[in-house]
Amino acid sequence: MALYHIGNFIKNKRIELGLTQEELAEGLCSVTTLSRLENGGQSPRSGTLRALLQRLGYSDAAFFYTAGSEEYEIVEIQFKVRQAIRKKEYDTAKKFLDKLAQYQAYFTVSDRQSFEIMDTALRERELSADEFIERLESALRLTRPNYNRNRLPMAFTYEEATAMNGIAGYLGLKGDYDAAIDMYTQLKRYYEGKVADPLEATRGLPVILYNLSKFLGLSGRYDECIEICLQGIRLAKESGEVHLLPRTLYNYAWSLVRRGRKGDSESAKQAAREAYLLSELLEDRPEFLERLEKFMKDNFEEEPPLAIQDNF
Repeated sequence: MALYHIGNFIKNKRIELGLTQEELAEGLCSVTTLSRLENGGQSPRSGTLRALLQRLGYSDAAFFYTAGSEEYEIVEIQFKVRQAIRKKEYDTAKKFLDKLAQYQAYFTVSDRQSFEIMDTALRERELSADEFIERLESALRLTRPNYNRNRLPMAFTYEEATAMNGIAGYLGLKGDYDAAIDMYTQLKRYYEGKVADPLEATRGLPVILYNLSKFLGLSGRYDECIEICLQGIRLAKESGEVHLLPRTLYNYAWSLVRRGRKGDSESAKQAAREAYLLSELLEDRPEFLERLEKFMKDNFEEEPPLAIQDNF
């Protein structure tokens, strides 16, 4: 009965999201395997089940009880690598990645993809933009063999979304704003419309909204940039995921100044002040604070606000 229930659940959720069996199964399993799973006729591998659930917008944490000891260890090490990369503790991340490599015999296709993406992230400083994009697109095609920039997926695993985010970011930095905007817009649609786990959505959306706003602004689409920034600011304040809030506030202020409507300058000044104070509180990178200082002097002819601790 349990096998039938999980298969039936996957089928009903797939249909609800408007995904075909081909779209859900692509790169993870055959359509025949998915069909048997949905009809209760086949038991899925735990790794395949995790990836299918992610594409359907569900956190896979509740299904770890199906994992063997090696798979559980892989997931634990993957988490440690991601956390170290996020904290910019690259030596620590490399040590964990080396440990993860010892489990390659147990990797699913999604695990191989995860390894390639994390390895690429750790090599970012030694790769050109084109090499970085090429490596991430190669990793993405492990589970999305039909991927191209004109045919974007409708649903994503965590790793696929990570790869897309990185590809879009570097395309934007190379000046291909339209391609970057298309990718971030597709990711935004997925997280807003198909991710069933609210916690998962609030973890993924802030970075997507920040990056989307950045390239909308750089392409001169100021109204759209401002709208996306306001959405990102609201989400950050409601969810407590504030690590990108100062930069989203900066994008908001930057586009307001360039749009130049009545009242935009005052709103931009207020947003820039808030961004500066939050950046100091969050101990943001010095170069970002310097950029904010220059922005405020150039546009409002004023010094940045005093640090929060100096106001008491």
